[in-house]
Amino acid sequence: MILLWALWAAAGGGDVDPDVASRLSDARPPPEYATVTSVYDGDTLTLDTRDKVRLKWVNTPELKPPEEYGPEARELTAALTLQKRVRLLGDGSRDGYGRMLAGVEVDGKNLSIALLEAGLGHVFVIPPDDSDLSALLAAQDKARQARRGIWSTERYQGTLHITSFHANADGDDRENVNGEYLRVCNISSTPVDLAGYRIAEISGRAWELPPVIIPPGNTFKLHSGAGVNQIVPTEQIALYLGSRDPIWNNGEDRATIYDRYGRVIDSRGHHVDRPNP
Repeated sequence: MILLWALWAAAGGGDVDPDVASRLSDARPPPEYATVTSVYDGDTLTLDTRDKVRLKWVNTPELKPPEEYGPEARELTAALTLQKRVRLLGDGSRDGYGRMLAGVEVDGKNLSIALLEAGLGHVFVIPPDDSDLSALLAAQDKARQARRGIWSTERYQGTLHITSFHANADGDDRENVNGEYLRVCNISSTPVDLAGYRIAEISGRAWELPPVIIPPGNTFKLHSGAGVNQIVPTEQIALYLGSRDPIWNNGEDRATIYDRYGRVIDSRGHHVDRPNP
Protein backbone atom coordinates (compact mmCIF):
# COMPACT_ATOMS: atom_id res chain seq x y z
CA MET A 1 0.00 0.00 0.00
CA ILE A 2 2.88 2.36 0.78
CA LEU A 3 4.32 1.66 -2.65
CA LEU A 4 1.00 2.51 -4.26
CA TRP A 5 0.86 5.90 -2.58
CA ALA A 6 4.50 6.63 -3.44
CA LEU A 7 3.86 5.88 -7.11
CA TRP A 8 0.65 7.87 -7.04
CA ALA A 9 2.42 10.90 -5.58
CA ALA A 10 5.07 10.66 -8.30
CA ALA A 11 2.42 10.84 -11.04
CA GLY A 12 1.96 14.59 -10.88
CA GLY A 13 1.33 15.04 -14.58
CA GLY A 14 2.97 14.91 -17.97
CA ASP A 15 2.50 12.21 -20.55
CA VAL A 16 1.83 9.15 -18.41
CA ASP A 17 1.24 5.88 -20.23
CA PRO A 18 -1.55 3.88 -18.52
CA ASP A 19 -0.35 0.36 -19.39
CA VAL A 20 -2.76 -2.42 -18.57
CA ALA A 21 0.18 -4.77 -17.91
CA SER A 22 1.33 -2.58 -15.03
CA ARG A 23 -2.00 -2.10 -13.30
CA LEU A 24 -1.86 -2.43 -9.54
CA SER A 25 -4.50 -3.70 -7.17
CA ASP A 26 -5.71 -1.66 -4.23
CA ALA A 27 -7.12 -2.87 -0.97
CA ARG A 28 -9.93 -0.30 -1.04
CA PRO A 29 -12.97 -0.98 -3.24
CA PRO A 30 -13.53 1.70 -5.89
CA PRO A 31 -16.13 4.32 -4.94
CA GLU A 32 -19.28 4.44 -7.04
CA TYR A 33 -19.78 8.14 -6.33
CA ALA A 34 -17.33 10.84 -5.27
CA THR A 35 -16.73 14.58 -5.51
CA VAL A 36 -14.05 15.97 -7.83
CA THR A 37 -11.70 18.21 -5.85
CA SER A 38 -9.13 19.09 -8.51
CA VAL A 39 -8.47 18.70 -12.22
CA TYR A 40 -4.93 18.33 -13.54
CA ASP A 41 -5.66 18.07 -17.25
CA GLY A 42 -8.46 16.95 -19.54
CA ASP A 43 -8.21 13.28 -18.57
CA THR A 44 -6.75 13.37 -15.04
CA LEU A 45 -8.66 14.43 -11.92
CA THR A 46 -8.67 13.89 -8.16
CA LEU A 47 -11.57 12.88 -5.91
CA ASP A 48 -12.43 13.67 -2.31
CA THR A 49 -11.54 10.03 -1.56
CA ARG A 50 -7.96 11.01 -2.47
CA ASP A 51 -8.13 8.75 -5.51
CA LYS A 52 -6.55 10.11 -8.66
CA VAL A 53 -8.50 9.10 -11.77
CA ARG A 54 -7.19 8.52 -15.29
CA LEU A 55 -10.29 8.94 -17.46
CA LYS A 56 -11.09 5.92 -19.63
CA TRP A 57 -11.85 5.85 -23.37
CA VAL A 58 -10.32 9.22 -24.24
CA ASN A 59 -6.88 10.78 -24.53
CA THR A 60 -6.63 14.56 -24.33
CA PRO A 61 -3.69 16.81 -25.31
CA GLU A 62 -0.98 17.23 -22.69
CA LEU A 63 -0.14 20.31 -20.64
CA LYS A 64 3.50 19.25 -20.11
CA PRO A 65 5.01 19.39 -22.63
CA PRO A 66 2.33 21.77 -23.94
CA GLU A 67 0.17 20.54 -26.79
CA GLU A 68 -2.49 22.37 -28.78
CA TYR A 69 -5.90 22.33 -27.07
CA GLY A 70 -4.47 20.96 -23.83
CA PRO A 71 -5.65 23.99 -21.79
CA GLU A 72 -9.08 23.88 -23.44
CA ALA A 73 -9.48 20.20 -22.55
CA ARG A 74 -8.60 20.90 -18.92
CA GLU A 75 -11.00 23.85 -18.80
CA LEU A 76 -13.89 21.75 -20.11
CA THR A 77 -13.25 18.92 -17.66
CA ALA A 78 -13.02 21.42 -14.79
CA ALA A 79 -16.20 23.23 -15.87
CA LEU A 80 -18.15 19.97 -15.99
CA THR A 81 -16.80 18.20 -12.89
CA LEU A 82 -14.99 20.44 -10.40
CA GLN A 83 -16.64 20.33 -6.96
CA LYS A 84 -19.40 18.14 -8.38
CA ARG A 85 -20.51 14.69 -7.34
CA VAL A 86 -19.76 12.21 -10.13
CA ARG A 87 -20.36 8.56 -10.80
CA LEU A 88 -17.32 6.36 -11.46
CA LEU A 89 -17.61 3.73 -14.19
CA GLY A 90 -15.00 1.03 -13.79
CA ASP A 91 -13.87 -2.12 -12.02
CA GLY A 92 -11.28 -0.52 -9.75
CA SER A 93 -8.33 -1.27 -12.02
CA ARG A 94 -5.34 1.01 -11.58
CA ASP A 95 -2.37 1.94 -13.71
CA GLY A 96 1.31 1.76 -12.79
CA TYR A 97 1.00 5.02 -10.85
CA GLY A 98 -1.90 3.86 -8.72
CA ARG A 99 -4.43 5.97 -10.60
CA MET A 100 -7.92 4.54 -10.92
CA LEU A 101 -8.89 3.82 -14.54
CA ALA A 102 -12.54 4.82 -14.77
CA GLY A 103 -15.16 6.53 -16.81
CA VAL A 104 -16.83 9.55 -15.25
CA GLU A 105 -20.51 10.42 -15.45
CA VAL A 106 -21.66 13.86 -14.30
CA ASP A 107 -25.26 15.10 -14.42
CA GLY A 108 -26.08 12.05 -16.53
CA LYS A 109 -23.41 12.92 -19.12
CA ASN A 110 -20.39 10.78 -19.95
CA LEU A 111 -17.32 13.02 -19.60
CA SER A 112 -15.34 11.13 -22.25
CA ILE A 113 -18.10 11.68 -24.81
CA ALA A 114 -18.33 15.37 -23.87
CA LEU A 115 -14.61 15.81 -24.55
CA LEU A 116 -14.87 13.92 -27.84
CA GLU A 117 -17.86 15.99 -28.97
CA ALA A 118 -15.87 19.16 -28.32
CA GLY A 119 -12.91 17.89 -30.33
CA LEU A 120 -10.71 17.97 -27.24
CA GLY A 121 -9.57 14.36 -27.31
CA HIS A 122 -9.62 11.14 -29.31
CA VAL A 123 -10.93 7.66 -28.52
CA PHE A 124 -8.24 5.76 -26.62
CA VAL A 125 -8.57 2.12 -25.57
CA ILE A 126 -6.01 -0.18 -24.00
CA PRO A 127 -7.35 -3.76 -24.12
CA PRO A 128 -8.64 -5.80 -22.51
CA ASP A 129 -11.74 -3.61 -22.65
CA ASP A 130 -15.04 -4.97 -23.94
CA SER A 131 -16.84 -1.60 -23.80
CA ASP A 132 -19.19 -0.63 -26.61
CA LEU A 133 -17.29 2.15 -28.39
CA SER A 134 -20.00 3.07 -30.88
CA ALA A 135 -21.17 6.24 -29.09
CA LEU A 136 -17.57 7.32 -28.48
CA LEU A 137 -16.54 6.80 -32.10
CA ALA A 138 -19.68 8.59 -33.32
CA ALA A 139 -18.86 11.62 -31.16
CA GLN A 140 -15.27 11.61 -32.46
CA ASP A 141 -16.36 11.32 -36.09
CA LYS A 142 -18.75 14.25 -35.74
CA ALA A 143 -16.01 16.47 -34.27
CA ARG A 144 -13.50 15.33 -36.88
CA GLN A 145 -15.84 16.07 -39.79
CA ALA A 146 -16.42 19.55 -38.35
CA ARG A 147 -12.62 20.00 -37.90
CA ARG A 148 -13.31 20.95 -34.32
CA GLY A 149 -10.50 21.33 -31.77
CA ILE A 150 -7.62 18.90 -32.26
CA TRP A 151 -9.01 17.85 -35.65
CA SER A 152 -8.12 21.28 -37.03
CA THR A 153 -4.42 20.71 -36.28
CA GLU A 154 -1.78 19.04 -38.43
CA ARG A 155 -1.02 16.20 -36.00
CA TYR A 156 -4.51 14.72 -36.18
CA GLN A 157 -5.01 14.49 -39.94
CA GLY A 158 -3.73 10.93 -40.31
CA THR A 159 -4.90 7.50 -39.20
CA LEU A 160 -2.39 7.01 -36.38
CA HIS A 161 -1.26 9.19 -33.49
CA ILE A 162 1.77 8.63 -31.24
CA THR A 163 0.44 9.15 -27.73
CA SER A 164 3.67 8.48 -25.81
CA PHE A 165 7.34 8.08 -26.66
CA HIS A 166 9.56 6.22 -24.19
CA ALA A 167 12.98 6.77 -25.75
CA ASN A 168 14.92 6.13 -22.54
CA ALA A 169 14.48 2.62 -21.16
CA ASP A 170 14.87 1.82 -17.50
CA GLY A 171 18.45 1.01 -16.61
CA ASP A 172 20.99 0.38 -19.35
CA ASP A 173 19.24 0.70 -22.72
CA ARG A 174 21.60 -1.91 -24.18
CA GLU A 175 20.37 -4.43 -21.63
CA ASN A 176 16.73 -3.39 -21.93
CA VAL A 177 16.13 -2.68 -25.62
CA ASN A 178 12.41 -3.42 -25.31
CA GLY A 179 12.19 -0.80 -22.57
CA GLU A 180 12.23 1.65 -25.48
CA TYR A 181 8.75 1.84 -26.92
CA LEU A 182 6.06 4.06 -28.35
CA ARG A 183 2.34 3.82 -27.80
CA VAL A 184 0.35 4.49 -30.96
CA CYS A 185 -3.41 4.88 -31.36
CA ASN A 186 -5.67 4.36 -34.36
CA ILE A 187 -7.54 7.68 -34.35
CA SER A 188 -9.60 6.89 -37.45
CA SER A 189 -13.11 5.44 -37.53
CA THR A 190 -12.10 2.24 -39.36
CA PRO A 191 -9.53 -0.54 -38.80
CA VAL A 192 -6.00 0.25 -40.00
CA ASP A 193 -3.76 -2.38 -41.62
CA LEU A 194 -0.14 -1.56 -40.80
CA ALA A 195 1.17 -3.42 -43.85
CA GLY A 196 3.55 -1.09 -45.69
CA TYR A 197 3.77 1.40 -42.82
CA ARG A 198 7.22 2.22 -41.46
CA ILE A 199 8.73 4.20 -38.61
CA ALA A 200 11.92 6.25 -38.81
CA GLU A 201 14.24 7.88 -36.31
CA ILE A 202 15.72 11.37 -36.65
CA SER A 203 18.66 10.35 -38.87
CA GLY A 204 16.40 8.56 -41.34
CA ARG A 205 16.88 4.91 -40.42
CA ALA A 206 13.52 3.18 -40.85
CA TRP A 207 11.81 -0.09 -39.89
CA GLU A 208 8.80 -1.73 -41.54
CA LEU A 209 5.76 -2.42 -39.38
CA PRO A 210 4.16 -5.86 -39.54
CA PRO A 211 0.81 -6.41 -41.34
CA VAL A 212 -1.42 -6.15 -38.27
CA ILE A 213 -4.99 -4.83 -38.08
CA ILE A 214 -5.52 -2.12 -35.44
CA PRO A 215 -9.21 -1.59 -34.54
CA PRO A 216 -10.49 2.01 -34.36
CA GLY A 217 -9.68 3.69 -31.05
CA ASN A 218 -7.28 0.91 -30.04
CA THR A 219 -3.60 1.32 -29.22
CA PHE A 220 -0.51 -0.74 -29.83
CA LYS A 221 2.91 -0.73 -28.19
CA LEU A 222 5.89 -0.65 -30.56
CA HIS A 223 9.03 -2.01 -28.90
CA SER A 224 12.54 -1.53 -30.28
CA GLY A 225 13.85 -5.03 -29.55
CA ALA A 226 12.99 -8.61 -30.41
CA GLY A 227 9.89 -10.49 -29.36
CA VAL A 228 6.80 -12.33 -30.53
CA ASN A 229 4.18 -9.95 -31.86
CA GLN A 230 0.93 -10.04 -29.87
CA ILE A 231 -1.72 -9.34 -32.50
CA VAL A 232 -4.95 -10.53 -30.84
CA PRO A 233 -7.02 -7.32 -30.47
CA THR A 234 -8.80 -8.43 -27.30
CA GLU A 235 -5.46 -7.95 -25.53
CA GLN A 236 -2.94 -5.12 -25.79
CA ILE A 237 -1.34 -5.38 -29.23
CA ALA A 238 2.46 -5.42 -28.85
CA LEU A 239 4.82 -5.27 -31.85
CA TYR A 240 8.61 -5.57 -32.05
CA LEU A 241 11.00 -3.89 -34.50
CA GLY A 242 13.65 -6.59 -33.94
CA SER A 243 16.63 -4.35 -33.28
CA ARG A 244 19.50 -5.83 -31.29
CA ASP A 245 20.57 -2.35 -30.17
CA PRO A 246 18.70 0.66 -28.79
CA ILE A 247 17.10 2.75 -31.54
CA TRP A 248 16.19 6.03 -29.89
CA ASN A 249 18.63 8.63 -28.58
CA ASN A 250 18.05 9.35 -24.90
CA GLY A 251 18.82 13.06 -25.25
CA GLU A 252 16.98 14.02 -28.41
CA ASP A 253 15.25 12.10 -31.18
CA ARG A 254 12.13 12.07 -33.33
CA ALA A 255 9.87 9.18 -34.30
CA THR A 256 8.01 9.58 -37.61
CA ILE A 257 5.42 7.15 -38.97
CA TYR A 258 4.89 6.89 -42.74
CA ASP A 259 2.04 5.12 -44.49
CA ARG A 260 2.43 2.74 -47.45
CA TYR A 261 2.46 5.71 -49.84
CA GLY A 262 5.31 7.46 -48.02
CA ARG A 263 3.10 10.11 -46.45
CA VAL A 264 3.87 11.29 -42.91
CA ILE A 265 1.10 10.07 -40.62
CA ASP A 266 2.45 11.42 -37.34
CA SER A 267 5.72 12.56 -35.80
CA ARG A 268 6.67 13.01 -32.16
CA GLY A 269 9.89 14.37 -30.74
CA HIS A 270 11.77 13.42 -27.61
CA HIS A 271 13.96 15.99 -25.92
CA VAL A 272 15.60 16.15 -22.51
CA ASP A 273 16.60 19.62 -21.35
CA ARG A 274 20.12 19.70 -20.01
CA PRO A 275 21.18 22.21 -17.35
CA ASN A 276 23.51 25.01 -18.38
CA PRO A 277 27.12 24.30 -17.41
